[in-house]
Amino acid sequence: MAIRTIVAAIALENGDEPVVRRAIGLAAEHDARLIMVHAIESLPEPDSGLPPPTNRDTLKGALTAEAVETLERMIASAAVRAEIEVDFGKAAPVIDRLARDRDADLLVIGPGKPRNLRERLFGSTADGLVRCGSCPVLVVRRRPDEPYRRVVAAIDFSPTSSAAAGTAMEIAPRAAMELVHALEIPLTFEQAMLKAGTLKADIERYRRAKVRAARKELRTVCAVLSLPKDSTVRVVYGDPATVLVRLARAGKTDLMALGVQGRNAIAEMVMGSVSRHMLAAASCDILLGKTSIS
Repeated sequence: MAIRTIVAAIALENGDEPVVRRAIGLAAEHDARLIMVHAIESLPEPDSGLPPPTNRDTLKGALTAEAVETLERMIASAAVRAEIEVDFGKAAPVIDRLARDRDADLLVIGPGKPRNLRERLFGSTADGLVRCGSCPVLVVRRRPDEPYRRVVAAIDFSPTSSAAAGTAMEIAPRAAMELVHALEIPLTFEQAMLKAGTLKADIERYRRAKVRAARKELRTVCAVLSLPKDSTVRVVYGDPATVLVRLARAGKTDLMALGVQGRNAIAEMVMGSVSRHMLAAASCDILLGKTSIS
């Protein structure tokens, strides 16, 4: 996948700098078009009684002009092809619509923080874009002082996780790549085998066989994606979310890639997901890849 168009979602808040710098850096590295997007969510109702000469249209014009001016300052010294888009509405739908309209290959955003009870229950703008977005989403957490050097791709053998690994390789072609599979054999399952009379030695042989099979499948993924020969694979026992957060916090991982399936907000709230857990707890940048969504 070639990266030709990058959309950067800018909140015009204190945490924007890492997002802007990473988006500009990637656009320069890939000679991609960069589109800076800001959504203005708050606007008075038509009958809100604004004092003259202010009315809703003049207020919209003033807010738009201020946002455009701020975005222009952010990219003034950037040697990239950049455009600015400012629109009104809820941030996630506005950004997603523009990304679709412009055939974006990558969406760059900040992690965001829930601002109210609704967002704590149903997710922030970042959550919404990850669930429903049309292209891979790069969530920037760290200051981009240099290109990505070490990438960990979480592989659960789904098409979306392989797609995320492929996108990570495109974003960071010179980074060291490691494919990781979290192998979870529930304790209740092992206890059930013991109660059924299975010997502990046989259970251990079963676990080792699962590890060998997973390693073999990881090597197949490496071959399918044409990853560099020095790419490494690892199988780790444990809950996927716990394993991946531990790896992300190890200090050496610059970028973690994983696949995500779009779900509705209720399913996310009740069931949870590895991707949402990573958004909340990981300390490195996160790339969330997905197959195309119609």
